[in-house]
Amino acid sequence: MHSLRHACASLWIENGHNPKQIQRLMGHSSIKVTFDVYGHILSDADADQCAAEALQARLLGS
Repeated sequence: MHSLRHACASLWIENGHNPKQIQRLMGHSSIKVTFDVYGHILSDADADQCAAEALQARLLGS
């Protein structure tokens, strides 16, 4: 049962669900629990780079 629960959360992450939404769906007491358990899946260096570039463009107007 635990493996199915973990697989479900992993699929939600891969499908782009908001981490706070996943916290509620999983019944975690805090977002910290969610990040501690699933943080390795939530990490996406390419998305982080794109977000940083988008923010830079908005701030610098380029």
